Amino acid sequence: MDAAGRLVEDWGTLAVQLAGDDLPAAGATKVEAVKLDDVIPAARAVSQRGPVTLTTTAYRSPVWPAGLDVLVVRVEETAGQPKTVTVSIELPPKAQRGAQTVGLGRQTILTLPSGPLIGEKLRDWGYCDTAASLPRWAKPVGPCDPAFRNIRAGMGGVPIVYRFKVAPKSAAHVVLGLCESHWDVAGKRPLVCSVEGAPPQQVDPVTRWGRHKPGALSFAARDANGDGWLEITVTTPPSVPDRNPILNAIWLFPSGPPPALDQVIAGNLNAKATRVVDCGGDNDQSIYPPGKLEYQLALPARGAQELTFLVACGKASLPPFDQTAWTADTLRRAAREVWRDWRE
Repeated sequence: MDAAGRLVEDWGTLAVQLAGDDLPAAGATKVEAVKLDDVIPAARAVSQRGPVTLTTTAYRSPVWPAGLDVLVVRVEETAGQPKTVTVSIELPPKAQRGAQTVGLGRQTILTLPSGPLIGEKLRDWGYCDTAASLPRWAKPVGPCDPAFRNIRAGMGGVPIVYRFKVAPKSAAHVVLGLCESHWDVAGKRPLVCSVEGAPPQQVDPVTRWGRHKPGALSFAARDANGDGWLEITVTTPPSVPDRNPILNAIWLFPSGPPPALDQVIAGNLNAKATRVVDCGGDNDQSIYPPGKLEYQLALPARGAQELTFLVACGKASLPPFDQTAWTADTLRRAAREVWRDWRE
């Protein structure tokens, strides 16, 4: 933690800021080394903003495989009057937000708590999952759109999810492009592809097209729930050898006659598509815009609220909270036990 109270990691820094009506400008921040539970080495930054105290505490939890940092942001009202404040987390410039995580390149650097995020101005389209982008993973053979070279992969079995802004209740043709370049035998990674308003389709790319062979599936899609978003999901069936779903490309076409799939695969119909997505490549994006995270917290009189973030150390990546058995309490317990044993 630096003198301004920012958490400093190998990949960059995280700054925590506080805003609210009638709060005075930020004053000096006191940064000090502390011992949590009288044993865990930690850094703590305290900033007093009139009736509200912002305390940021960070410590290392030495869990397998590389450890991680736990960042606890505590906001407390001290004057006896309820207060609504906004806590902002400043992210690195090239960070990409997901639904539960923040990534930087191929590394997941931050796991987010479930909380009252505000100011969510979503993009018109993008992924809203915790899958990984893997450029140049696939090795397509034969003439095809360059998008088949890249994938998004649901490492650990997480679903791949994209959403597209559409006119409510409107229809469209959706084509999903797939190219399996890892397995060379059938049955290892079948995929279940679901597009809103259309029946799901299950396909084994090796059986259907062969290894390294680009293929495509067509869906007569519709905004079935009328919310103005078209959702696309790719998963794997239960109990298959490889639970990591993949997706190479997405095309959206206006409703009408379905497009010729061989022409879509070749990249000859891109100009007629309303959207072409190179999943995991340069023409891909999170549905969440870059910038800062903002949490709105309602503080009762002389009450407090906390937000807990998991932060990556070194080059390690993090899982989302709902994909790990670790909790804020067990992470602190693990740190306490390790440092207690070390001292003894």
